[in-house]
Amino acid sequence: MIVEGLKRIMIGVAVGSLITFAVISFMIIQSIDSSMQEIWKHWLASMLIGILFSFASAIFEREEWSILKQTVMHSTLTFLVLFPIIILAGWLPFNPVSLIIGLGIFLTTYSIMWVSMYFYYKNVEKSMNKCIDSDNK
Repeated sequence: MIVEGLKRIMIGVAVGSLITFAVISFMIIQSIDSSMQEIWKHWLASMLIGILFSFASAIFEREEWSILKQTVMHSTLTFLVLFPIIILAGWLPFNPVSLIIGLGIFLTTYSIMWVSMYFYYKNVEKSMNKCIDSDNK
């Protein structure tokens, strides 16, 4: 359990750091200057979000929960942790209009990703069942 948690933390930090590296590389190419404090703040936020998604994905490994319960728990946890991070990082202004727009973007993106992953894994399931059926004949 501890090893799995550490593995998830490392994956989250790695993904967040790679995203930050890509953004910093873009900034360098475009000759955009930023202070070390700003870069550090955004890097930290990226790593925290990476860790969040690494840990939150474990919710979908709970086989005793229905897909509805997994989705509700995952989306709620993600929302409750993600929004404070992006507000503190300055990526989303803290005012009612911005929060409503941010919620709309979150729900739209989450829904698109969820539906995409659902159909992807349904295809994987179909393919695996086809292989099992052909092996049993």
